[in-house]
Amino acid sequence: MERTISSEKVGAKIVEWYSCLISKSYEQAVLLKDEVKHLISSIDPNDKLTAYYSLVDFKHNILVSRYNKNQCSQKMDPFDEITKIDDMLKYLYYFVSGQYEFTQERYRSAVKMFRKAERLLEYVNDEAEEAEFYQYNGLVYYRLNQYLVASSYIEQAKLIFDRLQYKEPSINCQIVLAGIHQELKNTEKSEKILKEALGQAIDIPIVYAQVLRTLGLNKQVQQNYAEAEIYFKQALEYPEHKDTIFGVKTCYSLANALFQQNKSEEALHHFQMATTGAAYYQNKEYGARCLFMEGLYIKNNFDLIDQAITDLEKEGMDFEVGELAEEAAQFAEKEGKTKLALKYMKVAHEARLYQNTLGVDQFV
Repeated sequence: MERTISSEKVGAKIVEWYSCLISKSYEQAVLLKDEVKHLISSIDPNDKLTAYYSLVDFKHNILVSRYNKNQCSQKMDPFDEITKIDDMLKYLYYFVSGQYEFTQERYRSAVKMFRKAERLLEYVNDEAEEAEFYQYNGLVYYRLNQYLVASSYIEQAKLIFDRLQYKEPSINCQIVLAGIHQELKNTEKSEKILKEALGQAIDIPIVYAQVLRTLGLNKQVQQNYAEAEIYFKQALEYPEHKDTIFGVKTCYSLANALFQQNKSEEALHHFQMATTGAAYYQNKEYGARCLFMEGLYIKNNFDLIDQAITDLEKEGMDFEVGELAEEAAQFAEKEGKTKLALKYMKVAHEARLYQNTLGVDQFV
């Protein structure tokens, strides 16, 4: 085949493909991926363009696979001579690497990659890319319970997404901000944000269901398990949510709400769905959570509870450790097991202390 297509044209097409990923236009991104793959084979080799293509392709697989199976079939290998790649590609390499670490639940490692990318952010002349960078930083710090840092990044991202009129990413930022207020026990503020987001997401089923799920979590924090149950069930009515890792998490939350109301038979069904889903997606957090639920509500086996807590500690999920240990303490107290209740309250207290000692400098 005669190679008449310019590298600039291919580069522009890759940028278009990448922009679709940022705006979450996944169907269009899939079409552009195939087009770019064909174009790449029709031009003379170009190290820089090939590297750019490889990184965007890797990013594509990470983002699209999140709504199918939460793992990436590719492995990311460092560039042999990264110093030969220009600053934009260095940035993209670190950012995409951080995204991969995030999807694998290695949040501290993700922060390290994002910190390296941030030093190169000045070379990114694209507002959408900048907003997505802030969004991912906000997400990872949120998962590490660093709420002040997380909210700062998320607010920056939302400001840009709103200016660009990127509706879905903006709503996703609202969900995270609501989650932060929820974790800080400001449930009224959280619910207000979520109700606003619900109205905006009416035509985006996957986001609408995610808002419903978060409203359920907000009710769960208030120990209003009956209303939480309603929201979780509404979220699971949407296949776009149910058939993803987010649906698995909602099944777990629904099972918890049902167990709390002594609806054990119905809860067991959703527990089994969550356990199967956590294994399918190889999700470490929810694998541990399901083990905890089995020990606490099904088998009354505190050895399983201890194993679940240990599994979460190994992953550095201190907030989750504190949350589950506190739940175990309350359960043990109701059963009159005072020593066990005290044991788990100590575990919860230590986990809360440790999560609050983590700062930005520890990730540099």
